[in-house]
Amino acid sequence: MLGKVASRVGLSRRGVHLTDVSCPRCGLQDEDSDHIFVTCLWARSIWWNMLVWMRINFPADIISLEEFVSYLHNQPGGKRWKKIVYTVTLATVWRIWKARNEKVFEDRFIPVQTSVELIKEDAFLWLGNRSKLQLTDWIKWKSFDISEVL
Repeated sequence: MLGKVASRVGLSRRGVHLTDVSCPRCGLQDEDSDHIFVTCLWARSIWWNMLVWMRINFPADIISLEEFVSYLHNQPGGKRWKKIVYTVTLATVWRIWKARNEKVFEDRFIPVQTSVELIKEDAFLWLGNRSKLQLTDWIKWKSFDISEVL
């Protein structure tokens, strides 16, 4: 959220000579941290899928990760629900960054749907193994039926 990740624009500002600072996925804009995580069409597609899955409206006008996290934080819901949404948010940011690096360093494009499924798996495992929430049913999780947890 601080914009300190090693984006192409960030590296260029730090004196690293790059021949191209455009996004390796879409090629439409320069790659800064907000583009990586929010404004790239690929990242927006992932967020859209995740928010539809969690039954949260997609905020089309948000252009930074900080705004996006704030938007999610301000959604109505109890403490447990917010913890789940926050964990899914962290898993989404992690998978977007990981997929970006696979594209940059291995020239391997990770499809949106593959990333979405990996995010769901990561969040399920993180919540099930690293929190006091008892997520035990993968089938219910896949449809975001978390009523038993709340």
